[in-house]
Amino acid sequence: MDLLQCLMDSSSHAIFTLDRDGIITHINQQAKVRFGLYHNSQHPHPAGRLEPGDLVLIADTAIGADDGALRPEDLARIGIREPRLRVNDRLVAAGVFDMPSRRPVYKFLPDQDADSLCLETVCEGTPIRLSIERRSVTVTVRDTVYTIGYFRCIGQMVVLDGATGRVKFWQEKGYSARREGIGHLLRGGSYSEKRAGLSLQVEGYHFRDFFEGAQFERDLARVLNGQAPRLEDREYEINGFELVATLLPVPGAEGGRPDGVIVKFRNIEDIHVTILERNNAIKMAERTYRETARKDAPQEASFAERFGFDTLPASVRHRVYKLSQLDCGILITGENGTGKSFLAQAIRQAQPRRGPFVTVDCATISPTLFESEMFGIEKGIATGVNARKGLIEEASGGTLFLDELADMTLPNQAKLLRVLEEREVLRVGSSKPVSVDIKLIAATNANLEEAVRKGNFREDLYYRINVAEIRVPPLRDRGDDILLLAQLFLERHCAYMGRPRLSLSPAVCRQLLQYGWPGNVRELNNEMERAASLTIGNRVELSDLSTRIVPDEVRCHLLETEPLISRDGADTHQAETQTAQNYNLQEMERKLILDVLNKTGGNKSKAAELLGITREGLRKKLLRMGINDKEPPHGDGRA
Repeated sequence: MDLLQCLMDSSSHAIFTLDRDGIITHINQQAKVRFGLYHNSQHPHPAGRLEPGDLVLIADTAIGADDGALRPEDLARIGIREPRLRVNDRLVAAGVFDMPSRRPVYKFLPDQDADSLCLETVCEGTPIRLSIERRSVTVTVRDTVYTIGYFRCIGQMVVLDGATGRVKFWQEKGYSARREGIGHLLRGGSYSEKRAGLSLQVEGYHFRDFFEGAQFERDLARVLNGQAPRLEDREYEINGFELVATLLPVPGAEGGRPDGVIVKFRNIEDIHVTILERNNAIKMAERTYRETARKDAPQEASFAERFGFDTLPASVRHRVYKLSQLDCGILITGENGTGKSFLAQAIRQAQPRRGPFVTVDCATISPTLFESEMFGIEKGIATGVNARKGLIEEASGGTLFLDELADMTLPNQAKLLRVLEEREVLRVGSSKPVSVDIKLIAATNANLEEAVRKGNFREDLYYRINVAEIRVPPLRDRGDDILLLAQLFLERHCAYMGRPRLSLSPAVCRQLLQYGWPGNVRELNNEMERAASLTIGNRVELSDLSTRIVPDEVRCHLLETEPLISRDGADTHQAETQTAQNYNLQEMERKLILDVLNKTGGNKSKAAELLGITREGLRKKLLRMGINDKEPPHGDGRA
């Protein structure tokens, strides 16, 4: 073993070297392990390919992403011909390869941001369990568990021999480099052997044979051609992994074209965690949004801003956007005041489906009048009664919104279920059913799962309605978002009233964070409207808030202990100045933006993505703050 290989193997980083033609000359053990080029398998299997009759088990977090470019039509090889399946859907499935007479078993969700997905059944006499959880995908065959952790997305597959019932192939980290993704194998590709200690030979092959990443390949070509110097700590997605790489050119003769390049990797996830720990304003939800919805970010941001729910957490905004583009039933859950009805209206306006939007308040419909109101009345049922469409028939071709769904009685739940299953209504007094085509959106503040357990809500109706769920979090669980929302609502009300912009005092900021907000966003919005109406000067003080938010005894205590800050913002002492700055929302925003710009090296597009705003929105903020967006920020936080 040469000296270079010894040095590389002693490093904790993943490293490989290339010659000037892109051929791999050296690779250390860390790199082989990271990219799955070295097997440590406890379940060996020989090389082979899928054969007719094989039982194929799939757990895919996002169809078409890191799964061998799997396409929905490829799933026809295991009997799945589901017209509703789309790229990026989440799927668990079991089916027999190239045996059209065998029916598959599968579940899917129209969004990779969805909650966990699980399928547990007996297939071809074999008990199996397929589950997708946050950061891990597991396939269990009998008592054997096959698990792969993931950062962004993953597609896992286990195959049982059709003749013996034994596992003949299972997915392991590194399948992208080995060309063993789900799509590859379903389209006829072969897979290699697995056994402990087996190392894939990569030296002497071109790096593109094992490593995929468009931007990584472009930058590598620039370095090899002498068009760029060393590139340090660049973010790349390679074989589905989020990594940070440093590209070091090997100097050529007389300063000419490099003789090769040294590539060093480290995991980007650690860097993301550091950023999140330094600033709570960059939420975990924002991180999830960045990882799963980059291609939808511009459309989503525009959509949220257009329909006015840009104040919601990024994960919820993304889910609303995705589901608005799909023609499936939606269940919106959350406490009173979180904006469920508003979200239903936003989905209606943005969805491709056109037609009427009919709202039904289930709490106000009399149980005895349910059928006549919902299904309609046939002419002649009584003297002087004319035929009348019910609310469901009125919504045909459009959307039916059932608000306060949990207030519906059990007998009426059964009647509604029949309509949803058969897609037809029977008017009161008629024997001829009428076909209806509706998209159902339902909302409730109740825990339907608990209601099912107590026998207050039909289990079959719950599963029929809950095709996709949007859970709107209560305001008390949103941390510092309370201050950002408060300032946003305050600015909106000030603009509507035609008065100058107001800020929040430090005492007000602390009190808003301490309050429980039982009325959620609705209560906060009303409180800021009150403040915009009653505040004298340019800053909201404790005295401008309602006694519900600031009880008299609390108000007196805080006024006695709070540093004196004048209404016009003039400070009476240096200490008070520092306190005010710490709670000044504009300064907080400025520090956050500068910190993120520093982290991205001045890259505005990346910074806007991290902040959860559009690039144009970031540009406007920089102009408002007096920051020259043509110059990179300084390391000390100055621009």
